Amino acid sequence: MDNGKRVALYSVAVNVALTIVKGWLALISGSTAVLSEALHSLTDVVGSLSVWIGIKISRVRSPQFPWGLYKVENIAAVISALFIFLIAYEVAKDAFTSEAKEVVNIGRSIVTLGFLMVPVLLFAQYERKKAKELNSPSLLADARHWVTDIISIGVVICGLAASPYFPFADKISALIVIIIVLKVGFEILRDSIKSLLDASVDKETLKSIRDTVAGFEEVSEIRALNARNSGSFIFVHADIRLSSTRLKEAHKVADSIEEAVKEAVPFIERVSIHYEPIKKELTRYAAPLANKEGNISPHFGSAPFVAFWDKRLSDDVIVNEEIIENPFLKTEKGKGIKVAELIVDKKVDIVYIKESFSGKGPEYLFSDAGVEVSKTDLKKLSQLKEK
Repeated sequence: MDNGKRVALYSVAVNVALTIVKGWLALISGSTAVLSEALHSLTDVVGSLSVWIGIKISRVRSPQFPWGLYKVENIAAVISALFIFLIAYEVAKDAFTSEAKEVVNIGRSIVTLGFLMVPVLLFAQYERKKAKELNSPSLLADARHWVTDIISIGVVICGLAASPYFPFADKISALIVIIIVLKVGFEILRDSIKSLLDASVDKETLKSIRDTVAGFEEVSEIRALNARNSGSFIFVHADIRLSSTRLKEAHKVADSIEEAVKEAVPFIERVSIHYEPIKKELTRYAAPLANKEGNISPHFGSAPFVAFWDKRLSDDVIVNEEIIENPFLKTEKGKGIKVAELIVDKKVDIVYIKESFSGKGPEYLFSDAGVEVSKTDLKKLSQLKEK
């Protein structure tokens, strides 16, 4: 059984036990505050069941809900908050509409309630710890609810102790419980609705995600970054610009960013990265030359020279050009691969050749690097530049 569902079932069991004990105390004492506590625990049973149901079905996927039902946990937390408000209403109605009653068996009730605080406190700490480990909003809401139980039990004990001296002490303690319950209920409702409305994660978490993405040297700009909670999980969307102009290389960088973000921040279910290369202003070309006069070489690896030139995209004007000697001309083996590596290192976008690369090493190298290979029948470099 999933850990979250197990903890939720434990909560149901504890609430059932508390309801029985508090109901018995209400019968033997006649206390309005104790009766309110019994109703409190009874509604907690239903609230805890809603938490368990939320956790159970939040991971379910179907054709109608292909992204899962993660937000069911947030809905369960809202239901838990609404039950807290129901408790407050019941207590207020009883306190304001009924007359003060004589409270009996005060000593037994105080001792029993005091003993009840111990398991409630221990379970609240246990559930809070598990809620943080599992990043479950519904379990965290339930754990907060247990804290209200501890406080309200303490207030009821004070009311019982004062009731022999102040007839309305029992009702006053009940009203104090209302205020405590309403405060926590509002906090739970607020946090759950924020998640249901796709509010952003907290600033610290968002900063951690941003710092992780910006830590990649290939990321030149973070255009947009959003992250939201859905149930126990976080969904991240990043819109970035990459310095890489190669699609395959950019894809690898995006995959690396996704893994890094998941390692940096726990409970991230999905990272969606939309990436674009830096907007290019120039296109770089290359071609093997038979001589410095600009005759295109019919060979690639054994060409004596290699020409490089940059053409501005806006007006097709050549702004940079150079001719270098082939540094691998005297290499016995692998000339073609080495010249291809040189061209890739020079960030060339298009390379012109006369001989076919089909099935040869340079073809695969250029393909991996995203360099376009164009076969030409032109004889002069000047003709290529005019294309």
